[in-house]
Amino acid sequence: MKIGILNTGNIGSRLARAWATANHQLVLAKDGEDRKISPLLAELADDARLGTIKQAADFGEAVLFSVYWPRVDAVIDAVGNALDGKIVIETMNPLGVTGDFEHFHDHAFMRDSSTAEYLQKRLPAARVVKAFSLMAAPVLEAAAWASSPSRPNVFYATDDPEAGQVVRKLIDDAGFAPVNAGPLKAARQLEQLGVLLHHIARHEYGGDADLIRMGLSVVLADPGPIVRERIV
Repeated sequence: MKIGILNTGNIGSRLARAWATANHQLVLAKDGEDRKISPLLAELADDARLGTIKQAADFGEAVLFSVYWPRVDAVIDAVGNALDGKIVIETMNPLGVTGDFEHFHDHAFMRDSSTAEYLQKRLPAARVVKAFSLMAAPVLEAAAWASSPSRPNVFYATDDPEAGQVVRKLIDDAGFAPVNAGPLKAARQLEQLGVLLHHIARHEYGGDADLIRMGLSVVLADPGPIVRERIV
């Protein structure tokens, strides 16, 4: 599949490696100085090539929209209508930044919307799928879970079932287990779950830095639920 990666940062670079290994064709773009991804392009060799934001959007049948939230409007303006009709995998979280460059969750925004819904409104002809938003980049590689008893889940949400099926395959190609979280509006709960993970990292593990070690998995009871007579 042809995949354009808009802003090949910490998340996009990990997925680029996985998807190149799965024989997808890639055009990588960087929102900023593209020299920063020169080592990755050299590593991937013939499996990927450099492009502008617009060129990556034009190229991809599916496009990874992995953009720093304060830069979202600038990147949308750069792609124009190039994403019309295309599957857009949105990985963002609504993180603001203070003048001292400290990040924070924009709770006011999160009360009534999500980054995925915002992107769908700005790109009404695109087929937006929320995914890859709950794991930090350092564990967004299958090798990070080599000794784990199960693969972490990547939850996705979309209003387009066909686009969701394509993204399921790309999640699997990246080395993770896909879980359908429902319509695009469910992105609100996924982003709130991200806030909960930060609380768990801080209070259970002693600091936000431990968030980089965390993943989530849905575990099914085996052989099944233990049914007993109901006590009333």
